[in-house]
Amino acid sequence: MKKNMHDTDNNPWKAKTIALDRFRWTLLRDRHGLLGSALRFVRNAIIDTCFGLQAKFRLNIAIVTEFCDFLLLQATPKVIGLHRKKLLIDALRQRGYHLIETALQKPRDICANRLLAPPPYPVPLRYFGYAAYATWIVERYQPCVLLNDRNGSLYSPFLRLALMNRQCPLVHLAHATTVENSRRLSMNDYDYYLLFGPSSLEALQARKLRFGASTVVLTGSHMIDQSFDLPPASPAMRTLLILGVGPDKEKEAGYRRTYDLLRQWAREQSQYQVFIKRHPRSSVPFWQEAEQTLKNVKVLPSECSLAQALEQTSVVVNIMSNAVIEAGLAARPIVYCNLSNDYDIFHQERFLGQLVTNLKDLQSRISEIEGNFATHVKNAKAFALFHLAHGSQGLEKTLQVFERLLKHSALPEDIEQHSLPETHYS
Repeated sequence: MKKNMHDTDNNPWKAKTIALDRFRWTLLRDRHGLLGSALRFVRNAIIDTCFGLQAKFRLNIAIVTEFCDFLLLQATPKVIGLHRKKLLIDALRQRGYHLIETALQKPRDICANRLLAPPPYPVPLRYFGYAAYATWIVERYQPCVLLNDRNGSLYSPFLRLALMNRQCPLVHLAHATTVENSRRLSMNDYDYYLLFGPSSLEALQARKLRFGASTVVLTGSHMIDQSFDLPPASPAMRTLLILGVGPDKEKEAGYRRTYDLLRQWAREQSQYQVFIKRHPRSSVPFWQEAEQTLKNVKVLPSECSLAQALEQTSVVVNIMSNAVIEAGLAARPIVYCNLSNDYDIFHQERFLGQLVTNLKDLQSRISEIEGNFATHVKNAKAFALFHLAHGSQGLEKTLQVFERLLKHSALPEDIEQHSLPETHYS
């Protein structure tokens, strides 16, 4: 039976929408003046209300249901094609669990395909589309555990409420370290938040604004397994791996200058084989061109995994990529080289030595690594453990947590847990 919309004490869904409005307003005020925030707030409210109004008239009351142990909800359909969670998906299915992988749809597709179910409580029109889609997802797939991938999603609070009625948890999977200064990371409305390691926890604890409360679990990375437990490299290999940045950063002047510097070094150091590990979303046009003119430069094929790339590498150059953590785990010495003005979110200088910004210092650092290889390997491992709990056991630890949640059992004692409360905001 529907509850009175004005009774917020007995309507947790409406109470959540009021909290979301305060949260979204505070996010805007953190970046914009009063007028700018007000204009953006009104614009967002109009867009959300239009979505809610369409959703009201497109509800589906005859949903075909399908039970699953785990529902993996990706950020977009495009992300599914990147196969970033292949290790996790394969491992769960090999253990006999029924896992369904799907993705959040765009509002127009949600309404067109009637991916909407009536929420169990009345919800204001502005948030009705979010609430109805979240309700449909839970009713359609009936997951025992929902694994969420989208940082900052406004669907998350409603997914959590919908799952709460079934006494099933919403688990948010960090797909990278949470050390960057992204507003999306202020969303914290999950039952369990699986993080990579101590650096991620420190960064989230330091945030001034967090919406919702969660239990943080330091499982390590579910994208890492024993394939990164590599035998020691030899400086005599003289093979350097450059970790490419994303396509957005490749357009920025500072990152283009960094690429130019590395290409110049490769041209002058022909005794080194230089491999390029592209970002999953980049076709690395800069390095594709360099490969045509420099015999010692090779862009690795997209099917070459990071572990395979590191296996044939003696030194790694990182600019600004999460893959630097796996490089440290694989015990490969790392050079931090970046000519942009971006803040080093990974604290690389704390472990790996001073930032390199010119050709002379780059060659000096690589010569230093060749002459004191063991020390740089040790530094790289320390860097990895700061970011990555349980080292190469991240996938196994993640699976252990999932199995305990499925059975409604206590989590393993050897996996660190912390309460991450909501922050107060006006």
